[in-house]
Amino acid sequence: MRISVQTDSFRLLGEIVDSNCSGVRFGSEFCEYKMPSLDVLERAYEIVQKGRKKFTYVTPRLSNKGIEKIKKHLALLNEKEDVDIVVNDLGALNILKNCRNMRPHLGRQLIRVPARSPWSDLIVKDGSLLLKRGFKKVFFTTSLNHLLSIEFFRSYGVRNVDVDWIPQIFPCFDLLIEQGLNLSVHLHLVPATLTRKCHTARFIGETSPEKCSKPCSEKAFLLKEPWLGLELFLHGNVVFTFNQPSLRDVGELKKRNVTELVLTMNPITRIDSRQKIDDFILFLSDRIGNSPTRAN
Repeated sequence: MRISVQTDSFRLLGEIVDSNCSGVRFGSEFCEYKMPSLDVLERAYEIVQKGRKKFTYVTPRLSNKGIEKIKKHLALLNEKEDVDIVVNDLGALNILKNCRNMRPHLGRQLIRVPARSPWSDLIVKDGSLLLKRGFKKVFFTTSLNHLLSIEFFRSYGVRNVDVDWIPQIFPCFDLLIEQGLNLSVHLHLVPATLTRKCHTARFIGETSPEKCSKPCSEKAFLLKEPWLGLELFLHGNVVFTFNQPSLRDVGELKKRNVTELVLTMNPITRIDSRQKIDDFILFLSDRIGNSPTRAN
């Protein structure tokens, strides 16, 4: 089981390349205004290639303006070798159909949990609703547990899929793997909600998305709900829950033949150096069953 490290910060690439991880994911997963320039994207690819790591470009959900920008990015990377593209937008996925040298990788925003309306799992009797046995499980599946969804995405060449660290949905991974999908599980952070307009920018008075100072590169905000005992983190335009991975759950994913674990560098995880990456990989090493070696 591979461990890859994800960042949208160009300055952190060197820390990742020098670490013991298997691959580098570079790019903005949630905010199109943090997408890199063409020059930065090409330099990022060259740094990762020089470090002999696998390069994956991560892209967000996109506006029409963002679609025009991603066309240029994909045209550039289509001239490179061994590149995966994480897509969180159907428009970007459609563009990838014409890019033969890149592999589409389905992002978390296209894998919703819960996956569908649960009303078909209810029984209506005498005007009242009765729960079928196992109804709760409906809320712990992904959109790909509907086989027609798998068929649809396969028609676009999708074989790799990002999913969240939600232990309750781990059993539903079996069906996806049986259908030939390779799963990448994001550690720690599960998106609870997100918006196109950035809440963080609104709170600190940023008025222009194009000229945003990108405070999310340095900070996140803890949101507490004392009545419910909840702790959430606001980071950019996303509210996350934070789940500390247990070795037991990592071992379960290994037994289920999950392909990859994804570790994110950001102010919430507080992983910001090669040493912290390597320490975390060492923590998981007994359960993942491999020990990636550092590039020279």
